[in-house]
Amino acid sequence: MILTFRFISDEEDDFIIDININHDQTFEELHFEIQKALNYDSSQMASFFKSNDEWEKLDEITLMDMGNDHDIKIMSETKIEDFFSEKNERILYIYDFFAERLFFGSISRTIDQESPIKLPSVSKLEGKIPEQLMMDAAFEEPSLSDLLDDEYDEPEFGEESLDDIDDFSEDDGDFY
Repeated sequence: MILTFRFISDEEDDFIIDININHDQTFEELHFEIQKALNYDSSQMASFFKSNDEWEKLDEITLMDMGNDHDIKIMSETKIEDFFSEKNERILYIYDFFAERLFFGSISRTIDQESPIKLPSVSKLEGKIPEQLMMDAAFEEPSLSDLLDDEYDEPEFGEESLDDIDDFSEDDGDFY
């Protein structure tokens, strides 16, 4: 059976993408097809969620095992047919994980036959594509040169500088 997932965005009113996929293919294949079609970096974290009619997140299918929940399914190991088979079933696709930006989707069509073309495939892509934010920069550690200026000014403490302060030792009688 061929399923057509239609995804829309709440950020771009005219954005629509339709993806055709076989029921026995994986969520990872669906993920990579969306990423490729939108020219996104597919190494970024992403998740699918089965959703109810109020767009509440139900079952999660994530890109990689985070090791903290046994109920979460992994995209590469989970087939589409394990969660979806009927028209109008809803899905959420979080493509910008840390900002929790997402696409709202549903099955817009089912065809009970074999596909004459290789699937998954994009059958429709319209409107302005929402930009993917790259979160890598937020997690990069600054280099030493970023932290220190070439012209380091020694902080002043009253009229003394750090060079004028003697080290205390246990032999000093003024030590507390």
